[in-house]
Amino acid sequence: MKYIVLLCDGLADRPIKELNNKTIIEYANIPNIHKTAEHGICGYIQTTPDGMAPGSDICNLSIFGYNPKNYYTGRSPLEACSMGIELGENDMAFRCNTVTIINDIMESFTAYHIEEKYVENIINALNQEFKDEGIEFYKGVGYRNLMVIRNAGDMKLSTTPPHDISDKNSIGYAPKGNGAEKLIEIMKRAKDKVFNGSIDTGKATNIWLWGQGVKPALPAFIDEYKVKGAVISAVDLIRGIGVCAGMDIIKVPDITGFTDTNFKGKAEYAVNALKKYDYVFIHVEAPDEAGHLGSISEKVKAIELIDSQMIPVILDGLKKYGEYRLLITPDHATPIELKTHLSEKIPAIIFGSDIKADENKTYSEHIKLPSFDLKDGYKIAELFIKN
Repeated sequence: MKYIVLLCDGLADRPIKELNNKTIIEYANIPNIHKTAEHGICGYIQTTPDGMAPGSDICNLSIFGYNPKNYYTGRSPLEACSMGIELGENDMAFRCNTVTIINDIMESFTAYHIEEKYVENIINALNQEFKDEGIEFYKGVGYRNLMVIRNAGDMKLSTTPPHDISDKNSIGYAPKGNGAEKLIEIMKRAKDKVFNGSIDTGKATNIWLWGQGVKPALPAFIDEYKVKGAVISAVDLIRGIGVCAGMDIIKVPDITGFTDTNFKGKAEYAVNALKKYDYVFIHVEAPDEAGHLGSISEKVKAIELIDSQMIPVILDGLKKYGEYRLLITPDHATPIELKTHLSEKIPAIIFGSDIKADENKTYSEHIKLPSFDLKDGYKIAELFIKN
């Protein structure tokens, strides 16, 4: 049996007035996704456990099959694993976004999708500013970078993702708790010393620190589910989950995490990888980015490109292996109206050579006859792979 998970980040939405009160999924032209729904089974997954935030870290851990209540230690340590950064027992990692804040308003949590050349300038300058202080900065992909504090001590912090405060006053969302003063001081020094016009930082005006955590420990995916797995993603977080789970990372050219990504290439590389692997997890970031931007057109574009450029390649490729299953799902909802994540359950499709179709004919957030409804979202992996 061969398995592909197609994770469409943030795809689920709410009815939108401009689309005649349809959701993005209901409005978009997605005949191939609807075909998998018609010939597969549809249901719901609660990917965010009670009491936890609906971040992509927690929700993707659930889809991978790991109970976040047991294994979640923070977002940034997973990204550190992806980047090959060793964390000691007393070290703490943080996501370090390059952002654009004007008159205290979070104008862009991506610094308007900052170019790599500006990020390199910023990271080099930050490391120069904080050298010999046990504070290290690492360049990631685009605006998504990392900071590590060595021997951080007893830091117990509450931080806010910058994508949750788009167009809001950032002052009230500064870090809080034990160690917050240190983070605020780092961000202030960065603003004064790095974003002061001495180097070209593009449209970035600040760094924003969040998503802190310590070294994680996940049991090997192959031991848990008895299949050899690999991951395809443009995002360090998702690759980091794969690395921590002992899975291989498949590199695909020209993947960006937005609607200009190489959709078809992701599908082609995944299908070819099944010659070596039993399970491939494909992560597509574009719908989530569009949701955070509040862009109806970009989110519609994202799902239509998934449907036209990925689904046919995946379906044709899977058939060549005889026995196969495909899971299509978001990790969480990122509604256009709210520009942030929600913890409500999300709709999913399981399609495959051994799957008997249920009575659902189309895919949307409103499944009339769900074949599964998983309150413990991490159990989706067992349902998909074993049952």
